[in-house]
Amino acid sequence: MGMAASQARYLALVARKSNCEYEGQQINQARTVLSNQSANLFNQMLGLSVPVPPSTQDYTKMQYSFSDGSNEYTIDSWQQLATPEEDYNYVVTHHYYADVYTGSQKLRNDPQVQFASGTEASVEQIETALRLVTQTNADYEEAKAATTAKKEQAATLSNYVDNDSYTGVNSSSYDPLTDTYTFTTIGGINGTYVGYNELIKDPTGNAAAIEQIEDAIQRLVDEGALSKDITKSADMADVYYNAADGTIAFKDDLRSLYGSSSGGSLTNLPVYRAGNGAGSINEIADNYDAEIVTLETAEYTALQAYQAAQTAYEGLSRPTYIGNCELTLLVDLTDDQKAELKQVVTDMKKQNIDASINSCFDDEGNYLGGIYSFQMNGITYYTTFEDLNNSYASGTGINNIDGQNKLAYYNATYVSTKIEETEKALLETDGNGRFTSVRFEDDTITYTLNAETITDDVAYQDAMNQYYYENAQYDKMVQDINAKTSLIQQQDLQLELRLKQLDTEQNALSTEIDAVSKVVKDNIEDSFKTFGG
Repeated sequence: MGMAASQARYLALVARKSNCEYEGQQINQARTVLSNQSANLFNQMLGLSVPVPPSTQDYTKMQYSFSDGSNEYTIDSWQQLATPEEDYNYVVTHHYYADVYTGSQKLRNDPQVQFASGTEASVEQIETALRLVTQTNADYEEAKAATTAKKEQAATLSNYVDNDSYTGVNSSSYDPLTDTYTFTTIGGINGTYVGYNELIKDPTGNAAAIEQIEDAIQRLVDEGALSKDITKSADMADVYYNAADGTIAFKDDLRSLYGSSSGGSLTNLPVYRAGNGAGSINEIADNYDAEIVTLETAEYTALQAYQAAQTAYEGLSRPTYIGNCELTLLVDLTDDQKAELKQVVTDMKKQNIDASINSCFDDEGNYLGGIYSFQMNGITYYTTFEDLNNSYASGTGINNIDGQNKLAYYNATYVSTKIEETEKALLETDGNGRFTSVRFEDDTITYTLNAETITDDVAYQDAMNQYYYENAQYDKMVQDINAKTSLIQQQDLQLELRLKQLDTEQNALSTEIDAVSKVVKDNIEDSFKTFGG
């Protein structure tokens, strides 16, 4: 090898060795940084607080309770008086739960309020029209009831009954030979009723009386007072005639009256007046017919008025449904509705809620109108014309049914409410620090206290949930630190391998440098010998 080449080789090897040394220094510095990072992670792990599960003892306490026969009370806290009094030594806070009648306002999403198409009208106009419908309907029902009653009265011919009282009959008899019933009342009214068969045997010529009897019975049948026509059958034997006053009676009634002084079942004998004179069946029936015609005319007139009012009401634009719940306008309130709605208004004002239902009553609580009721899931709720109109007007699409604003609606119900009181009390102990009885400043009764150890399961479960959360966080942080540490260790291992490679390379370069240095030295010595000698 030439001297120049050897020197160049030597310089190249020295430069490579110098680079190896420099890279080794950089690797050592990098490993130092990684070591510091690993130490920081370790210190961070040491600084983590290990979550501890809660103990049930932390959520367990002694609770005192008592009963006054109406309510079950629980003592919440007791504070000893700074200056004990003669009759009291503690200030005690206790509570009980009671069902309190409470009014509420709710909001219904997508109410789908529907209005009937028709003439635009205010709630006052709608109520006026509905009141007219209600009144005319009542008039019509009253007229119809009067007609029906008169027809029923005519059908039973109740006014044909002789209402003379036969109570207190002092003598009565029946003669089977003449088929005659005879009785006398205290009032001196004699009654002798001869059977139809005996009557037709009468030689005095009672053909006219028989004709009147048969005519009267036929009219009774025609008017519906008798269920069958007995004039053409053997049942005529059940008909009896009193020639003194021209009345007829029936055997079953006479037999019930017979012996009434000793226990007969009838006290009034139904009798009917034959013929065509005053008070006769024909006259009374004719009067009934005339009265019925008059009543039917009044009924028809009332029906027309009701139908006209109904048509006028149905022609107004008015709220009809909330979804599939039918609305009913309340023009008058029942006692139950008054009580419920009064409670709603009271609670709305107490909570400073400017509900539209408040304006449906005056300052004295009188109903001014504008409230609708509806049934939903078997419960009656209330809303107002203003609420309905606001929701309906905010809608879009066909009949404004889409995208309506929330609808306010109301009701009152019994809600379990915590009633809390704080007052002075005398608490007595059993000598071991446990309270045994209590007497309050506004009550003369001393109540026996029930002591029991209770655990607040809800609070304990909340604490356990917090523990689970914190434990999961702790595990996550440990996993993150371990993952970062593992990554640092991998990086350090790679740097260590590279450092070993550089060490091996540096050793090889040192060996080769020594060899080249010897060659250069030998070349120099040879040159000096050649030129020096």
